[in-house]
Amino acid sequence: MKKVLIVGHILELGRTEEVYKRGFSAFGCQVQYFAWKEAAPSLVSRSLQDRIAWRLAWKVLAKSANRKLVEIANQFKPDLTLVISPLLLHPDSILALKQHGLVFVFFTDNPIDTHHTHSNSWVQRGFPLWDAALIWSQELVERLMANGVKKAFFHPFCSDVEYHFPKRQANPVYDVAFIGNWDASRKREQYLKAIADYRLGLWGSNYWNTHCQEPALKGLCQGMCNYQEIPEVLGSAKMGLNILRPQNEEGHNIRTYEIPATGTLMLTERSKELLNLFAEDKEAVYFSSPDELKQKVEYLLENPALIESIAEAGYKKALENRITDRVTEIADLYQQLRCSLGNNDLQLLHRQEA
Repeated sequence: MKKVLIVGHILELGRTEEVYKRGFSAFGCQVQYFAWKEAAPSLVSRSLQDRIAWRLAWKVLAKSANRKLVEIANQFKPDLTLVISPLLLHPDSILALKQHGLVFVFFTDNPIDTHHTHSNSWVQRGFPLWDAALIWSQELVERLMANGVKKAFFHPFCSDVEYHFPKRQANPVYDVAFIGNWDASRKREQYLKAIADYRLGLWGSNYWNTHCQEPALKGLCQGMCNYQEIPEVLGSAKMGLNILRPQNEEGHNIRTYEIPATGTLMLTERSKELLNLFAEDKEAVYFSSPDELKQKVEYLLENPALIESIAEAGYKKALENRITDRVTEIADLYQQLRCSLGNNDLQLLHRQEA
């Protein structure tokens, strides 16, 4: 595997496609990147006019971008194409990409979900065409297979230790820090309300000020923090809080690794997948309700030595799950599937000769 084509929305620091581009480059691969934002800017624009055009004619707009993608692939001839979130990828383009090498997809959202930002008719028609589908939930692996995906694999998120590392303050300003946007389910509001009496640091979009209905949280949000500021933000608190969005409740999210990678204790909503990734009360602390969250915060603040020991163990686990580890796993899978295809070709040749 010498040449890798990565297909994503935008090459912005910290986005999955950018992290994997760095990962494959460090692995020694020649990497070509294709961005939907550059090929068809209106498809990823947030202006009202472009959003209306998206709703009315996204397929027409996307087909032109798909032609540009196929042209790039024909020139580059990748051994492996890795698609990050295939919302704009036409099924015919998957077939065209497979003329050069294997084609993998990493579903960063739940493609079984019917929400238009997670799936569409092209995504669903593409299910049986992928050489391998990667996703962050073992349960969704099984559901993908039931929906026509031939080879699906559990592929967790990872630590980006180049940008996320311990930057702990000697005297943390906050008891708990939460980095995350307001969510329409209002679940995040309920969890944060439960611990609003503690020193709570909150970072996210302005929706926390315009949409949040909990008076105790009004005015707390300090705005967005960028990817490089995460270690400093988490280092300013004794604990980092992780509240899963509804679409991630069957698995985990990127915050799962960002928090422990900074040497901060991860206090996270409980899920079956997360429990398999970080041992409960040893590498992370879990909760399943606002009341349990409040109880855990109170107990931990009374036991600072426990905070330190769990944070240290979580940090060590995070270092075992870096982008280099994920790229190595993909490379191993690529080799296995290539060998499998080669054996199938030999079997077909023997049957023809017989």
